[in-house]
Amino acid sequence: MPQHLDHIAPVKPTRWQLFYNFAWVGLLGFGGVLPWARQMMVDRRGWVNEKTFNELLAIGQFFPGPNVCNVAIIYARKQHGLQGACLAVVGLYCFPSLITVSAGLAYASWWQHQTVQHVFGAISPIATGLMLGTALRLLKAMPPTTANYTVFVLTFILMGVLVVPLWTVLLISMTVSMVWRLIDRNA
Repeated sequence: MPQHLDHIAPVKPTRWQLFYNFAWVGLLGFGGVLPWARQMMVDRRGWVNEKTFNELLAIGQFFPGPNVCNVAIIYARKQHGLQGACLAVVGLYCFPSLITVSAGLAYASWWQHQTVQHVFGAISPIATGLMLGTALRLLKAMPPTTANYTVFVLTFILMGVLVVPLWTVLLISMTVSMVWRLIDRNA
């Protein structure tokens, strides 16, 4: 585990709390679970502070797989080893899996109804707003340095405007961020 994550646990959850709280995140996470996971871990439970959540998310985004699942694995593994990581992941995916299978069956049966199409159309801006709101909270918690803001804007332009593939964005942004930090440290 990276050294800078040693300050992860202002409040150490039990194994049951890991499972239970990540299950609620999964259950409530319509439109994406990142806002719910952040709110649960930082605001409601106090398991981590804003800075540590950002660090967990940054690491989680770098690995393959769903970001929030990676955050849950890294955090829960630090707290309770492999058992904690497994409990957090099972909790996170238990209800969404059941709901998604049920929704898939309903979708296949009822998609032709205009009301169902309107409901799904109404969900899209809500999910986008949740993600944007979380991104702004993460940005607010980031140390306000020129390097951080420059890399943030670079990443946004590469991903959101130029639609560069994710791995290319990660390689470019990570290189620029690391070089900038080396320059700042040596200055």
